[in-house]
Amino acid sequence: MLVTGDTVDTFHRWDNSDPNWTETTWFGAWIPEAATSVYVYHWFRPAIGIYGGGCFVWNAGAQLPWDIPAFYYDVNLPIRSRLDLSALALPEGTRIQTVTPGECYDIRYARNDVELAMQFKALTPAHVSSAHGMQEFFAGHVDQAGRYRGSLRVGGRELAIDCCGIRDRSWGPRVITESIRMNYCHGQGERQAFVSYSTPDGASDRVFRGYLALDGRRCDLQGGHRHPHYRNGELQSIDIEVTDTEGRTRSGRGVPLNKLGYMPYPNLLTWLYLMKWQIGDEIIYGEEQDVWSVPLWRARSRESRQ
Repeated sequence: MLVTGDTVDTFHRWDNSDPNWTETTWFGAWIPEAATSVYVYHWFRPAIGIYGGGCFVWNAGAQLPWDIPAFYYDVNLPIRSRLDLSALALPEGTRIQTVTPGECYDIRYARNDVELAMQFKALTPAHVSSAHGMQEFFAGHVDQAGRYRGSLRVGGRELAIDCCGIRDRSWGPRVITESIRMNYCHGQGERQAFVSYSTPDGASDRVFRGYLALDGRRCDLQGGHRHPHYRNGELQSIDIEVTDTEGRTRSGRGVPLNKLGYMPYPNLLTWLYLMKWQIGDEIIYGEEQDVWSVPLWRARSRESRQ
């Protein structure tokens, strides 16, 4: 029922005996002056014939799904018709059209009081990353910086979208264990962009994968570290330093502009923050995604992170 191929814009062939095979597509844009984040995110599990996801919009006014301006997130919907990722049309309201493969996409969403129309144009190549360090989540993955332009209407309010943001694609087995603990943070600007995957390592977090893009040249990270700062259990800022395989280094500090907690999959809690990053002499925007298996979140020691 899924049209398959071997590109970043297509679904991939899967093993029907593996119920955990998952394809995802995500477009993330921001309206920093309104402290607003906009997601169009979908996942597909073809071996068992289901899909889910949708569109959600949040700002600094609320941090739980049932309180934010829009949260349309469906789960376990049956795949009933032929779906082509390069020209995706879902009955729940999502339309994604590949304009230029690997570079340009039109994204639309319309449902109840939400109407979204934006276009993504890439600033970095659609580089496919290996599963190194992330085997439980994917076999192949794309993190791509780009510029969004468009418009959003939600709850009777009209907002313009004009920002540097991110999209990603992943495919492969996705197994949600009880020991997942990871941070995924990123930022995008006209001259630079970065993506950082890290895990707690004593007093700081160790960066184990990601990339740095400077003036259009993208290189994988070879290391780095980050230090999140909390007050009364709430994130206040993050200091980060990363080094790529060419020895280029960038460091800076980010502060959160909003916060949302939700569960993208059963047993997995993710806290999402829109971040304003000062990297060198440039202000860029992106995110902090703080990811926990639910048992680890329940057992956490807040004091150890303050």
